[in-house]
Parts: sequence; C-alpha cells; structure tokens
Amino acid sequence: MGVFADSISVLKDVLRMRDDLDRLSKNVDKLADVANDLDKRLVRIETMVEIASRRSSASAMKLSKK
Repeated sequence: MGVFADSISVLKDVLRMRDDLDRLSKNVDKLADVANDLDKRLVRIETMVEIASRRSSASAMKLSKK
C-alpha cells in the first residue's frame, strides 16, 4: 500500500509541475509580447530622433551658407 500511495503522491506532484509550467509558459508569452511592443516603440523613437537630427543639421547648413 505504501508504494501505491507514494506513486499517487508523485503523480500529483507531476501534475502540479505541469500546471506550473503551463502558467509560466503563458507568462513568458505575455512578457515576449510586451518586449516586442517596447521594441517597436523604441524603433519609432529612434526614427523620430534621427529625423529631427537630420532636419536640424540641414537647417544649420542652410544658415551657414547664407
């Protein structure tokens, strides 16, 4: 009977671990989505900075030519 009870206990532990892994997997997927969103936002900010930098350089060159 002891072996049977131990087997049941081990199976319950395995099922709990499986549930934990499923939950962790969902959390990792959510974090990946957040990271992708932040990456897209960062690219847009970098683009805005580059455009602003080019515009200010171009306007500075125009002023120096006059």
